Amino acid sequence: MTHEQRDVIDILTQDHREVEAMFIELEALGSPTGGAEAERRRELVDQVTIELVRHAVAEEVVVYPAVQDKVSAEEAERAKREHAEAEESLKQLEGLDPDDATFGEALRALMSEIREHVAEEEGQMFPHMRQMLGQDELAELGARVEAIKKIAPTRPHPSVPNEALPRLAAGPVAGLFDRLRDAATGRGSHG
Repeated sequence: MTHEQRDVIDILTQDHREVEAMFIELEALGSPTGGAEAERRRELVDQVTIELVRHAVAEEVVVYPAVQDKVSAEEAERAKREHAEAEESLKQLEGLDPDDATFGEALRALMSEIREHVAEEEGQMFPHMRQMLGQDELAELGARVEAIKKIAPTRPHPSVPNEALPRLAAGPVAGLFDRLRDAATGRGSHG
């Protein structure tokens, strides 16, 4: 079974679209108070968290080192800083109840951070990657991103530095631990 490996930019852009679709559904829910809407809100936030953490770890381990070496060290550093901020926001959100008054504020802040980050990546970093990296390299990075996302954590771990080696070392252990916690609580299994 042979299939054409999608390139890294296509994979990351699809991740962005999937998260944005969840953001739109969250915005449509508004600020539910209890019941099925609050439960759906928590499920969506859990799913957004899982997707964003896997995406961020894959970018930090695979993409940003390549960007740093061959495209722009400044763009890679800015993206890592934005990830660190988003991870703090995710951790804060994880500790809040969907009915909590500060939940909506934290969620709006996270969505704003992520949308700004996506706009910068898609508007600047991705076009620069297309200019500076060959198609074979983009496809190889895509394969590595897909592999990392399978073992990446599903919860924010802001105490782990946003550098490739610590992320790679923590990834499988934190990822396994997170998936065991997820299985025990049913988190992420509703979608």
